[in-house]
Amino acid sequence: MGRHSHFRFWSIPITPSSDGRFLRDANGRPFFWQADTAWLLFHRLNYTEAEMYLSDRASKGFTVVLAVGFTQEGITSPNRNGDLPFVGKDVQQPNEPYWAYIDSIVELATDKGIRICMVPAWGQYVHDSANNPGVLTTSTASTFGHFIGQRYPYLPKTLVADTNPWWENKTAVKADYTAGGVPPTYDVIDWSPVYDALATGIIAGERDAIANSTTWSPLLTIHPTNQWFSGGPLALASAFLGDRSWLTLDACQSGHADFPPNPPIPWWNARRGWEPVEQMYAAGAQDGAHVRPVLDNEPHYENRYSNGNNAHPWWNASDVRTGSWQAVFSGAAGLTYGANAVMQFSIPGLYASDGTGPGDDWLVDLTLSGSGQMQWVQKAIRDRGDATYFQRVPAQDIIMGDAGVDDQRVTATRDSAGSWIMVYTPTGEPFAIDTTSLVSCDDVQASWFDPLGRDVQNVRVRLSGR
Repeated sequence: MGRHSHFRFWSIPITPSSDGRFLRDANGRPFFWQADTAWLLFHRLNYTEAEMYLSDRASKGFTVVLAVGFTQEGITSPNRNGDLPFVGKDVQQPNEPYWAYIDSIVELATDKGIRICMVPAWGQYVHDSANNPGVLTTSTASTFGHFIGQRYPYLPKTLVADTNPWWENKTAVKADYTAGGVPPTYDVIDWSPVYDALATGIIAGERDAIANSTTWSPLLTIHPTNQWFSGGPLALASAFLGDRSWLTLDACQSGHADFPPNPPIPWWNARRGWEPVEQMYAAGAQDGAHVRPVLDNEPHYENRYSNGNNAHPWWNASDVRTGSWQAVFSGAAGLTYGANAVMQFSIPGLYASDGTGPGDDWLVDLTLSGSGQMQWVQKAIRDRGDATYFQRVPAQDIIMGDAGVDDQRVTATRDSAGSWIMVYTPTGEPFAIDTTSLVSCDDVQASWFDPLGRDVQNVRVRLSGR
């Protein structure tokens, strides 16, 4: 794997802010993570289609797109151009035409002001649900990671997608639980050495690409599942790997299911995406040595059935919009959106939909209304100005009385210096707040902001103490 230089990519590093809570660009300015999920972008779209997709997302304020290099399609599956990812199915021998095409899409995104969040490989290539090892091992992962880091320096990266380092035999657990009786004791395999090898390879590759810097650390995380095993770490990046210096971004997947799980495999509730965000934020506060920006990097996709099952309703724009506001106000450094047919780029007659949603054409789901509504979260946060951007803190304690439950919860954030408060209500029902955190609460200027971006109404109110 020879040295490969892409200087265009080097000018766009995104790093944690000085307090570790937010993201900033190379000039120290606030960077709001407004991401779209496009797992199979490099694999299923041709260049013209990719340009159409990225233009749409840029016009809607997206700053990040998540895409996979070595995709879930498999090591023997060629991309739209007919190129395989590796030579001879060897992950230590990348096939140049395959990755050159990825280069072209990364550069196209860069031209439109979008950072690609590179997912080097899908999680199944570390292990599958039955705990069988994949092609990424402690030795091959390091070599592959170095290739990714050296070729794509400064791009944010999430190591692997949709898997956790600590795993039992999920297939056997589910089968034994369904059969009833006392489940046996399962062997736990900790796959974190493979994650470590991939991460250290990426870091070494990036440092080689930027003249052997010994201080640079990329924005790096993992993409956990929304599930975990009873007795094991929660499905949070920091719960598994919180002591790793290479983990510079904390992430979760609140997922797509809104009903109680069946033990012994718990999962996050999609109507409570703010819950894992709060837990990650609190963990950083308790462990001052490892404060990281936090993200819900896979909430429910618009136009996906609950739990991906057509026996249930699908998530609409209101659902995904509500979850995004709540997560950001709970401390997230941004949001991640997904449209079900877009994240898989289903194309009728060419790439069949996986059946997890009512749509089967990515061009149709590209225009779903939720995608255009995500920008208003970013604009509301950025509207306070750069001076206070890095002072924002969760402020659930200022809600007086019953804040509501699940996705009906009223959620608040504020400036820690006391200049402003913002409150999101998904229902429009009356609520009360404690304003004593404001520097002056004698004469408060208040305004209503429509989360659909339609209008703003300013009102003056007089408040005394509370």
